[in-house]
Amino acid sequence: MASISYEFHDIVYRVFQPHSRFQQTHHTPPRPMQIELILNVTSLLIPRRRILGHLINFERLSLETLRFDLGLLQSHDQLRLVLAPNFIRYGIDVVSTAYDMIIHEIVECGLRIADSTTGNNCEVLTLCLEMRVVFVENENEEEEVLIGRATAESELEFERSNYGMVAAKESSVEKMLKKVRVKSRGEDCLICMEELEIGIDASQMPCSHAFHCNCIEKWLKVSHYCPVCRFAMPTD
Repeated sequence: MASISYEFHDIVYRVFQPHSRFQQTHHTPPRPMQIELILNVTSLLIPRRRILGHLINFERLSLETLRFDLGLLQSHDQLRLVLAPNFIRYGIDVVSTAYDMIIHEIVECGLRIADSTTGNNCEVLTLCLEMRVVFVENENEEEEVLIGRATAESELEFERSNYGMVAAKESSVEKMLKKVRVKSRGEDCLICMEELEIGIDASQMPCSHAFHCNCIEKWLKVSHYCPVCRFAMPTD
């Protein structure tokens, strides 16, 4: 059966260093520094026509962590090749200007921060790349494709609004999430990438990773995995 296809339309991104993961330092002789790159990707699918009388945008959230040697930042071309498979999965054209600009930002930000940590025996430097990628339905789709999509797959599409991700069991979320008071600075919620402010109540998962209460509650309605270590919460 034919299905609606989407084409890349636009991308907004930023590369930065999370407050809580500034560096990992040790008193032992330093080893070659590694880069830990957190990819926080929001994919927005925008149809041009209505499905069952409604114009519905579909949004997908993805979070993954990559590691590679600092030396890779010395070669734009090599970094482009190493990261290409990950970006292709998100529908980004790896021969586009947008991809080149993202690679350039990763290199510039990584080298700048690495220079500032010289002499600190820093082993792992964490960077975060936030991207919002927009895809628009192709204009050349036939009307029958839309009708077939609406009639044969509409219920399935709504059931799969999590894009294959399984939500955590609601009763387990209530029992297993623990409220903790934030007592020190320098810790981020790695869902929204904002700092957990001193004195607020955060939600801590059984794996000990803490997040803003609203952030982790929304996340667990989409995925039953911890955004950091993929600890699995129970599912229905």
